[in-house]
Amino acid sequence: MNYAGLLGSIFAVHIVAMMSPGPNFLVVTQTSMSRTRRAGVATALGVAAGAALWAGSALLGLSVLFNHFASVYGALKLLGGFYLLYQGVKLWYGSRQPLLSSASPWAMARTDLQAFRLGLLTNLTNPKAVIFYGSVFAAFVAPDLPVWVKRAAFIIIVVDAIGWHVALACLFSTLRARQIYERARRWIDRIAGTALVLLGLRLTMTGH
Repeated sequence: MNYAGLLGSIFAVHIVAMMSPGPNFLVVTQTSMSRTRRAGVATALGVAAGAALWAGSALLGLSVLFNHFASVYGALKLLGGFYLLYQGVKLWYGSRQPLLSSASPWAMARTDLQAFRLGLLTNLTNPKAVIFYGSVFAAFVAPDLPVWVKRAAFIIIVVDAIGWHVALACLFSTLRARQIYERARRWIDRIAGTALVLLGLRLTMTGH
């Protein structure tokens, strides 16, 4: 089995999924713009901590489930594929909508600890995270994979989450960066949407 290709797919899917504007994306960018870069980074680390908890739970719990019920693996693979297709189409149709609202309640954290907790709780209560780590992520991590591959997948998820969300915090702490992103967002969303659709088709066609 091509483990490098598998880990590369996990990396790509996770990056594309994080690019989709959602609760995690918004809580980091809004905190960065409404407060300080430091507060934004603290929020980003909270989101990454939530990703680590989700990924660890998926690897431990779902591996046991798959070993007892092999059919669940195929069902989750199909579910993950349809989820990617849905998100890809949603990105295309939502590419013209405003990204952020100035009235967002996510700018209320006053200390670094509160900002970290805000990011953590936002990720842990994010329904998109439940679906991603429970179906899409698990679909790529088969029960019979070597332990080192599973550990590598976990590390990839955590490093991805830290790198992406900290980068968002740093970028969106400047008004200029936000303006540039807003102008390019339509094409960024469409490229990401196309990638999600292609990955979703791949999962659904091999999920039987």
